[in-house]
Amino acid sequence: MVRVLIFHLGFYFSGGGEKLVLEEIKGLQKAGFEVECFAPIVDRKRCFPDIIKNNSIYPILPQLPNWFPKGYTIQLLVTCALFPLISFRFRKYDVVFAANQPGPYYAFWLKKFYKIPYIAYLAQPLRLLHPRKVDKETGLFIRERLEVLPYIVNFFRPIFDWADRQGMNNADKVLVNGKYAKMMIEKVYKMKCESCPAGSHPETKTLSFNRRKKGLVKVNGNKINKAFILLTNRHFPQKRFEYAISSLPAILEKIPVQLVITGEEMEYTSFLKKFVKQMGLEKNVIFTGLVAEGKLRELYKNALIYVYTAPEEDFGMGIIEAMAAGTPVVAWNSAGPKYIMEGNIGGLLAEPYKIGDYAAKILRLATEKELFRKKSIQAHSLVIKSYSYKIHNQKLAKEIRKLL
Repeated sequence: MVRVLIFHLGFYFSGGGEKLVLEEIKGLQKAGFEVECFAPIVDRKRCFPDIIKNNSIYPILPQLPNWFPKGYTIQLLVTCALFPLISFRFRKYDVVFAANQPGPYYAFWLKKFYKIPYIAYLAQPLRLLHPRKVDKETGLFIRERLEVLPYIVNFFRPIFDWADRQGMNNADKVLVNGKYAKMMIEKVYKMKCESCPAGSHPETKTLSFNRRKKGLVKVNGNKINKAFILLTNRHFPQKRFEYAISSLPAILEKIPVQLVITGEEMEYTSFLKKFVKQMGLEKNVIFTGLVAEGKLRELYKNALIYVYTAPEEDFGMGIIEAMAAGTPVVAWNSAGPKYIMEGNIGGLLAEPYKIGDYAAKILRLATEKELFRKKSIQAHSLVIKSYSYKIHNQKLAKEIRKLL
């Protein structure tokens, strides 16, 4: 049996990147490969605890205790520094799938020492070296216990840039998460790569317009009345949830609706809650906290509309997950969402970054039944055709077999 080694940055948050790797492990195992995954940071209590327990995921080095100051930063830097010395532990594998940095950097050493081929997979250029405009505006927030990492990388920039480019330039194949990511990565690294977008599991049945307007959904002790607008994403300033909150007053003038925001609460959440209070929208905005996968799919399925507010996102996993449930999407006509929803497929793209137009697009989908029906069908069909985990994992399996 072919032995596949997956490297990933870490499992310490319940986000789209982590979910994708968990699906890749499962998909490649179904394809007949023996798969094991390693990462510098593995915190099973904080990363999809209801899913990760069933996967073959291990830390590269023993983990520092949670109370250790700057533990994630130290864990990551020590692992990267020592990896050439401990790389012999991974010489038994036949191929490496390096899912985002520092995965390609680790794979580079295995190829150099043991001739093991590898596929590099990037969702974006390394943000610590290539920040976006929104990263510069808000500050490149990574995660607690990683907050000093950007300063260290900036101080030792030539070393990190060398490691980043060695990992990319020596890959046998470079796959990337979607068309927009392909453009950005080819521009930054001056190399050719191939799009292999993330996916979701399309629902077998989707709910009609009318059924999304009546009833309620219970999540984490919250009773959410329909109709509701859904927003799911990491609680990072770069995601700009305040765009959705700012659009609510204009929407509420026409229809009664709630905005449901899922995800683990962080420092940015406190700012959002204060903003909601300032606007007098406490009764119309619900923060659910981290939601288990099954309940999250229920929210996607019952939402009237899904909103995606990030202004410079390379892809947008939430968009695909909403579309998989036949839920129309409103996003900005820019960056990754622009290429997923090209031609307003599966929803409506708003003029960046006009709150009035954003609210108007939401209102159209929320009030025009035939438009909703059309976009719902488009969304569900698009995922089945181009953005399912089945398609994604079939592509990975094919590329791995090519290397062997």
